[in-house]
Amino acid sequence: MANQIKYKNILFCTDYSQDAEVAFIHAFDQTNKHNARLHILSVMIPVNPCGIQIFKKPLSQSQSKTESEKLDEYYRLQELGGLKKVYNKRCQKIKNYKFIVKVGSPDVEILRYSEQNNIDMIILGTAGRRESKRTTFIRTAANVSKYADCQVITIGSPKQ
Repeated sequence: MANQIKYKNILFCTDYSQDAEVAFIHAFDQTNKHNARLHILSVMIPVNPCGIQIFKKPLSQSQSKTESEKLDEYYRLQELGGLKKVYNKRCQKIKNYKFIVKVGSPDVEILRYSEQNNIDMIILGTAGRRESKRTTFIRTAANVSKYADCQVITIGSPKQ
């Protein structure tokens, strides 16, 4: 009998889409099957520093960058709370899980997190939640599948 692969760290990436919901079911099952740690990741696109103005007064480039970083952190913390609200109760039967929110390009942040945290398997939905984001998420899934140093499972919702 061949040795079975043992997964210790499973990364589930979500954008709360139908595909992500189906992917979560698989991530949950794999986590329980392997008694692994489940990392639940959401990636936010950063605030554009060029668009920031306070009291309709343009800011310098450095001020604008500082303000956009403050907004990114504010929204990151808001997203972390939302991530916990959606998945915390659903993870109660998992012994070891954590929530992560990154700011940046989704494919880059997923790959970076995976490398830095010894991820053995990445599970994510194939397409995003809104039509305008579907192309971005499909590109994300394709890039993660192509460049990850671990097994990647992309899952599409049967309803789509």
